[in-house]
Amino acid sequence: MNRVQSAFLVSVVFIAFFIMFYLAPMDLRALDKIFITITIFLFATLTGFFVSKQSSRYTQIVAKITDFDGNMSYLYRSSSAFGENAQSKIADVIKKHYEKLLQAKDWDAYFNTKTTTLTDLNNLFVELTSPSNLTPAQNAFASRAYFGIAEMQKIRKNLIVLYNEKIPPFQWILLLLLTAILIFAVASIPSYMLVAESLIKAAFASAIVAVLIMLYRMNTLTFYEDMAGLSSAKDVLEIIDGKR
Repeated sequence: MNRVQSAFLVSVVFIAFFIMFYLAPMDLRALDKIFITITIFLFATLTGFFVSKQSSRYTQIVAKITDFDGNMSYLYRSSSAFGENAQSKIADVIKKHYEKLLQAKDWDAYFNTKTTTLTDLNNLFVELTSPSNLTPAQNAFASRAYFGIAEMQKIRKNLIVLYNEKIPPFQWILLLLLTAILIFAVASIPSYMLVAESLIKAAFASAIVAVLIMLYRMNTLTFYEDMAGLSSAKDVLEIIDGKR
C-alpha cells in the first residue's frame, strides 16, 4: 500500500463514517465515560509504543543499508588499482545487484531475496589477488576488500533480523479490538441528522483508522517508500556511471 492508496482509503473511510453517523439513529447515553477513557488510554499507549519501536527499527535498517552501500562504493572505486578491466567486472556485479532492486521497486529486497552478489564479488577478489606480485595499492585493496565482504555479510544478517521484527499477530488483534471499541464508543454520541457532529465523529474515527494504516505501513517498511534504500541504490549506480 503506497502513500496515494493510503490517502484514498482514509478518504473513503471518512465519507463512509460520515454517512453512517449522519443517518444512523444511534444513541447510547448511558455508556460509561470511564470505560471510554480507559480504552482511549490503552489504544494511545499501545500505538505509541509500536510506532516508536517501528521507527527505531526503520532507523537501524537505514543505517545498515548505508553501511552496505558505502562498502559497495568503496570496493568499486578502489578496484581501479587492478586496472579498468578488473574494475569493469566488479562494476557489472554491483550494477546487476542494484538494477534488480530498482526494477523491483522494493528496497527490502536487500534482505528477503536470495542473491549471489557477495559470492560473485568474493570470487572476483580471489581471482584478482591470487598473484604474489601485487603492488602496495593492490595489497591494501585486497585486505580491505575481504574485510568489506565480511562486513557486508554481517550487515545482511542484521538486516534479516531487523526485517523480521514485526508486530506479532496477537498484538494486531488487540489493536483491532481496541479500535472497534473506540469507534463503537464514538458512534454512541448523538449525531442523527446533525452535520457538524457527524463530521467531528467521522474525523475522529478516520484518524483512528489512519493511525492503524500508518502503523501497518511502518510494520511492512513501506511508510517511507523509496526515501532510503532505493535512493541509496541509485546513488551507487550513479557513482559507477561516473555521475558522482
